[in-house]
Amino acid sequence: MKMLELRHPYIEVQTARGVSCGGGQQFSESAMVRRCGCGIIAALDTLLYLSRWHMVGPVPYFRRFPAEGPVPFHVYTDCVKALSRRYFPMIPYRGINGLLLALGMQAFFHDQHMPFSARWCMISSRLWERIEEMLRQDLPVIMSVGPNLPLIWENHRVRFYVRTPEGRYLPAAAANAHYFTVIGMDETWLRISSWGNLYYLNRREFEDYVNHHSAGFVNNVVYIDKKN
Repeated sequence: MKMLELRHPYIEVQTARGVSCGGGQQFSESAMVRRCGCGIIAALDTLLYLSRWHMVGPVPYFRRFPAEGPVPFHVYTDCVKALSRRYFPMIPYRGINGLLLALGMQAFFHDQHMPFSARWCMISSRLWERIEEMLRQDLPVIMSVGPNLPLIWENHRVRFYVRTPEGRYLPAAAANAHYFTVIGMDETWLRISSWGNLYYLNRREFEDYVNHHSAGFVNNVVYIDKKN
């Protein structure tokens, strides 16, 4: 299977360090967002992508955002604050769970008259199929690698890789209890945006993590449907 990718350029943010691949919670002035705001970042990037590439006219909430190219840093971070207050309230030190994240997306779609619906998938048996369905519709996929369950004090993680120009995949980061955005997939890898970087996640390693250290209902996706 050839890498299935989004059809349009993914959201970029102009930071002091250069242009990032999606937003990053580490850019925020808020300690709460830096600690556990990954869900809001994934939601904002997805909403911006849908607004930029799937709407006939501008979405009022994003009137300050450019129609193309990188998003200015201060505009992006201001929007993160606003979204966290109105649509994606965080539980201190815990962030936001998948159900509330999907409800926030649903409320935003309704308020901004965007022709989409969102729900958190509780059953993981169709995970890869759902991701493929969304990417084929040019929809970014908000995905979670859940916490360690039931042994929540353990710290097993899923590795994120970078791809070298020679085609090698090298470990670069690792995560649990974390949201990111899927922007491409093939039979072996997911191409993802996390912390403002482009990474790859090995599908087999993710399955092993879920089966041995976590649970399917917290390792899943926000499924977005486009209404006719």
